Amino acid sequence: MELFSFLNILFENPEEWDKISNIEKKKQFFMTTRRLAIQFPMQANALQHLKINPVAVVNYWQYFIRKKYNNLPGWMYTKGVKKTQEIKEKISVSKSLIDEYARLNRLDRKSVEDALVFYPDETKKILKDFEKIINQK
Repeated sequence: MELFSFLNILFENPEEWDKISNIEKKKQFFMTTRRLAIQFPMQANALQHLKINPVAVVNYWQYFIRKKYNNLPGWMYTKGVKKTQEIKEKISVSKSLIDEYARLNRLDRKSVEDALVFYPDETKKILKDFEKIINQK
């Protein structure tokens, strides 16, 4: 069984959960805990002991999750390295424009680059408007 089919059953199908073997639960223990640690880091940290029973932990996760969710939540899907690189490649603002904007606004270059990553549409608009102002001189 693959990870996301296992997680779908964990979140959505309590009837199917009882049919999953303990061997399969033991196999999926590490990745399930890793994925759920995105949203529940304190619980995941408490359940990471070396001699802990992995089947009991996965059963606890199912019990804990079923109280909060009926469907697989969006935070389970995280961006991988390839997706992050694609986002960085899409940013098409010249480095000289970023440097000039940062200099005039007394910011460091990293802050402007971070704004481009986290708020790409708004930051691009601000930089395009800034470029128009500079070109008017």
